[in-house]
Amino acid sequence: MPEVVSDATSCRGVDLVYDPVGGSASGETVQCLANGARLLAVGFASGSWVAPDVSQLFWRNASVMGVYAGGLTRAEPVIDHDALLELEAEGRISGATTVIPFDALPESLNAVDRAEAVGKIVIQVTRHSDGTSA
Repeated sequence: MPEVVSDATSCRGVDLVYDPVGGSASGETVQCLANGARLLAVGFASGSWVAPDVSQLFWRNASVMGVYAGGLTRAEPVIDHDALLELEAEGRISGATTVIPFDALPESLNAVDRAEAVGKIVIQVTRHSDGTSA
């Protein structure tokens, strides 16, 4: 994985890793971090928490941050969501969601399989006047 990320980022690395899995694979994610990057430890779906090599964090001036979504008030996610919608409306962020027609589903799944998809892919299903969908 580090080689693929290095190639994709011209050897720069990534600024952020969101890790809901943890476990042994997380060790490799630290090697993908750019200078000053952050690894978000969100969960342990693998059965164990991320256990990063601290020396790798040191040399990258990177950090690990524990993220507990249940620790937020009900208002905080709404405020964050509204801020993201505003940034998107201003054109300051884009590419997080791609809407595709239903008949493009096979190619979109292939793009996901090839790790070429960015963000979320939303399949648009059209309902015909006779009640059928496409």
